[in-house]
Amino acid sequence: MTHKPLQHNQCKAIDDLRNLLHRSQGMVLDEDLTKQLDHLCRSLESEIKRSNYPEGGFSHDPEIGWKLKNFSKQKNRERRQNDNIMDVIEAGLCLLDKNLKIIWANKTISDWLDLKDSPLGRNCKDIFHCKEAEIDNCQALKVFKGGESHVLETWITTKAKKRLCVQRFAIPVTNKKGTIENVLVHIEDVTESDKSLHWLFLLQKLGEKMQGTLHLDTLLHLVLTCVTTGHAFGFNRAMLFLINKEENVIRGKLAVGPSTREEATRIWGEISNKYHSLEEILDALEYNSNFDNSYSLMTQQMKYTLTETDEIIVTCAREKKAIIVADAAHDPRLTEEFRNAIGVNKFVCVPLIVRNESIGVIVADNVYTEVPITEDLVNVLTMFANQAALAIENAETCKRLEDKVTQLTTTQQRLIRAEKFAAIGSIVSYIAHEIRNPLVTIGGFTRSLSRFHFEDAKIKTNLDIILDEVVRLENILNNIANFSKPSIPKKATCQVCEIVKNICSLMENYFKERNINFSMEFEPSIPPILAVSSQITQVLFNTLMNAVESMPDGGDLSIRIKLIDKTIKIDIMDTGAGMKKEELQNIFEPFYTTKLEGSGVGLVISRKIIEEHGGKVSVKSKCGRGTTLSLFLPIQ
Repeated sequence: MTHKPLQHNQCKAIDDLRNLLHRSQGMVLDEDLTKQLDHLCRSLESEIKRSNYPEGGFSHDPEIGWKLKNFSKQKNRERRQNDNIMDVIEAGLCLLDKNLKIIWANKTISDWLDLKDSPLGRNCKDIFHCKEAEIDNCQALKVFKGGESHVLETWITTKAKKRLCVQRFAIPVTNKKGTIENVLVHIEDVTESDKSLHWLFLLQKLGEKMQGTLHLDTLLHLVLTCVTTGHAFGFNRAMLFLINKEENVIRGKLAVGPSTREEATRIWGEISNKYHSLEEILDALEYNSNFDNSYSLMTQQMKYTLTETDEIIVTCAREKKAIIVADAAHDPRLTEEFRNAIGVNKFVCVPLIVRNESIGVIVADNVYTEVPITEDLVNVLTMFANQAALAIENAETCKRLEDKVTQLTTTQQRLIRAEKFAAIGSIVSYIAHEIRNPLVTIGGFTRSLSRFHFEDAKIKTNLDIILDEVVRLENILNNIANFSKPSIPKKATCQVCEIVKNICSLMENYFKERNINFSMEFEPSIPPILAVSSQITQVLFNTLMNAVESMPDGGDLSIRIKLIDKTIKIDIMDTGAGMKKEELQNIFEPFYTTKLEGSGVGLVISRKIIEEHGGKVSVKSKCGRGTTLSLFLPIQ
């Protein structure tokens, strides 16, 4: 067969290739050299095709043919070696183009992300399952725009169902001109290698959050949320017990976790879709006192005396060390009652310790996922529990201080009020004494004159007016006298409901005359109290009269009596005009009144009487909607 002669370009390409191969003998081909050889080969192939040069046309130059063949083999071998290295390396790698499409990936990333098909050609958000918020904050896009690497820490579940904490790096890949052509995504498993650093960082964040929370119930909720959230310790459920030294018991205070597997699936799905980090979960955390699922209610009903050494909760608190229960069904440290209550075979108890003293216990389990509870996890949970215990003690101390401040403020207000009453009492006693004498004289003469018959009817009318005003002034003086004189009541057992019934029976006609719809509602078995019956009667009478006077055109008046703990609460509700906020603040000030007629001491005296009985008075009112006055009387 006749071959076409080599053209100038072909000869030049061969010479360049020969020189390049000669220089590279014995060398490991680097990236630049490989690119040059690729370029020369493509040029040579192009020239051969244009010349219609038959395959094997360089047989007259065996050296070039042999070197080309060896170069091709070496190149393929190195590619296979690189792929093998990338596949066995303990990191997930993939290369993205400017459209965020994956143009290369190693096997590790497919295994870690549990990919069923090859990731090549797919958009990165599809394999990383990015949420909308993460897409807007995409690492790769930031690299293409800013040219700087970015890192993100997150959790993934691998093909082997192993949960890994990984750091995802986005690294720019540039050409010779410095232009970013691709982004290399490097996923590194930090679950083991950086576990200590990860836990320390987590404990620091959780500690700062707990130390900044001083409301006790909110803090307990925060502690258990940290124990159960997948972004922290990841237990399925957790309950918290606190020791009450006065009662010598340890009692269940709070529990967080689903009651059923279906509830768990729903809740975890909602949390996964709504929150993407621990910070988001903790920032959105709101304490809710209505923990009404069966798991929470069961926990709050659990109580053990500290002398019950056969209870594992008590044992954990007394021994001050964590206890891992691997087989609850056969563990002799558990009572049958606790075993049935917790309903799981594997769990851990961790004590809450402050200054070498137990203040409570945390119990956690993985009842639904059945993930093993490891020693390492328990050790970190124990460190967290120590931080939580310190925060709980701080919150309890703060609560005690708040109670003391409130008590001191109340005492101070009572002292100021008592001093004010004493000063006012001295003045009004003097004034009342000075007024009463001439008032008695005026009243006596008026009554004497009213017995005579006068031809002028106007004289009789004027005498009646004088007599009415004298009576009104006498009533005011009596009220002032009651207000100013010290009260040393002699208490006796009496029934509040009977007192209310008697007063309402006496006032029945009075209610009808003023178009008042009256109703009473008593809880059954209201116990008797130790009180001065006449004073309680006076308080109720004054209160009912005020309520009726607030409804000049008629309305609804009701009394409701119920028992709350060890206190009787009496609510007197009307549908009168109500009071403004500024009026409500002054109603217990002496001589303050919103009525055209009145001394302004009725409510003051009523509160004084109730407080002398160890109770208190509160008022709620809205303009146009009425007023509710509540009396609280202790049964002891």
